[in-house]
Amino acid sequence: LGEEIGRVENYLQANRARYHITQIYSWFSEVEGSNTVVTFDASKVKDLPPLLEKIRKELPRSARADYSIGNQGDGGNGNQGVQVQLVGDSTDALKALADDVIPLLAQRKELRDVHVDTGDRTSELAIRVDRERAAAFGFSAEQVASFVGLALRGTPLREFRRGDNEVPVWVRFAGAEQSKPEDLASFTVRTKDGRSVPLLSLVEVQIRPAATQIGRTNRQTTLTIKANLAEKVTMPEARAAMEAPLKAMSFPAGYSYTFDGGDYQNDGEAMNQMVFNLVIALVMIYVVMAAVFESLLFPAAIMSGVLFSIFGVFWLFWITGTSFGIMSFIGILVLMGVVVNNGIVMIEHINNLRRRGMGRTQALVEGSRERLRPIMMTMGTAILAMVPISLTSTTMFSDGPPYFPMARAIAGGLAFSTVVSLLFLPTIYAILDDMSSGAAALVQRARGVPKARRSSAALES
Repeated sequence: LGEEIGRVENYLQANRARYHITQIYSWFSEVEGSNTVVTFDASKVKDLPPLLEKIRKELPRSARADYSIGNQGDGGNGNQGVQVQLVGDSTDALKALADDVIPLLAQRKELRDVHVDTGDRTSELAIRVDRERAAAFGFSAEQVASFVGLALRGTPLREFRRGDNEVPVWVRFAGAEQSKPEDLASFTVRTKDGRSVPLLSLVEVQIRPAATQIGRTNRQTTLTIKANLAEKVTMPEARAAMEAPLKAMSFPAGYSYTFDGGDYQNDGEAMNQMVFNLVIALVMIYVVMAAVFESLLFPAAIMSGVLFSIFGVFWLFWITGTSFGIMSFIGILVLMGVVVNNGIVMIEHINNLRRRGMGRTQALVEGSRERLRPIMMTMGTAILAMVPISLTSTTMFSDGPPYFPMARAIAGGLAFSTVVSLLFLPTIYAILDDMSSGAAALVQRARGVPKARRSSAALES
């Protein structure tokens, strides 16, 4: 493993200027694999995903190691992966299925670094006793197993007592802590008739890869296949690319696949939670405004600005090619409060003008004109404040989600809703006011109130 790390670092060091690399460092262990972290010159690297794709294609491959290249700091597609779980009863059968699935997934242009996730990658020494040969020399399988254990790890003796303490004591051969399978060739055991027999003649030794964990989902064994996302590929697109070849495959009876778990499910659950939070926020805003205005219709006019702002969010995301995620939802939640505040200011001013005796049409015109400048100034400063964040890739805690989707959601929603609301909010107000007057007239008619009294009541109101 150390040689592979050195080879990767040497390649990156040799291409340091071409890739605009400022720092390279690695950490690794013989059990958990390794990580090589590369820092790039931010002043020269403006768009990181294409550079990562270039390194992925040009990095020399090795028959002894698998590479997975991602971006720790973009919070998006760079290090985000999609995974699928093969479900069944036998781990060996699942591995055989994975051997058939991985080449199919590796052909998909939306996926990168397709591999089986078996936990920490390590190797194990598998020793099987040749029972027939051992019996021919007068040994049982248990005796041969004890010989192997003595050769590789030693044997325990009685504990050494020192006062009230017991110290475990083991007897090992010199260098047993660094023993290798080849060392078994030097061990011999003596039969009952005094013959010396090589220990390796009684066993079969094999070094094979081993998984340090076995996945279980809903009481069934699972094997997880993971892949990174290609440049500009969203999680739904990656899932569709992964699911297409799986649907075309014929699975044995009792075996299937599922997308439960992983980033896709976590993102889905988070998105569902954010939708729920969005609905709760809308309901609470409406209830508060209904209590303040003592009306159910005027808050509806203000809430129309929220709808326009959401259109603005998707409009800007479409223009800039921004993916919709959790930070976008947070931006919409912030946006709702600002947009509603502008609507409240305008509607309250219009109502105040009507209370002073001004006609509805004149109040709508004067109220909109008088509140145009304050609203435009407020929105303009808020949008300009979001511009620096929306143009950078600053992330949360260096490897968390980026802030720019939130900033773009706020800026796009404010820009669109401000213009549209100023144009349509007075119209919506007038329509709802007519609906309110019409509903009141119907109620009065149903109560049998004469038309003259209804007209008088309408004038008084």
